[in-house]
Amino acid sequence: MVTELLDEYKWSVLGHLRYFPDLGLCNAWLFPKTKEHLCGHGFESDEDITFVTKESIRWLDKDFYVTAFDSWLRRVQKIIDNDSCYVD
Repeated sequence: MVTELLDEYKWSVLGHLRYFPDLGLCNAWLFPKTKEHLCGHGFESDEDITFVTKESIRWLDKDFYVTAFDSWLRRVQKIIDNDSCYVD
């Protein structure tokens, strides 16, 4: 059925990169930075952890996100240039 619709509307199927979990911006940048504020602390409740996590994200400046995104773009481009094979 999908193939018929693609043919009927003359739509092309575009290829995409394989999924690389460590290319997720949160995995590569946000989670490690957030964990810095959590390590070594004891928390009384889940609410305390949530509060500290939100505060640590709130205080990250624009440069943090710009640097993260630029680095991510370079890594994705390397994979594209390497025929969708993973590179460090």
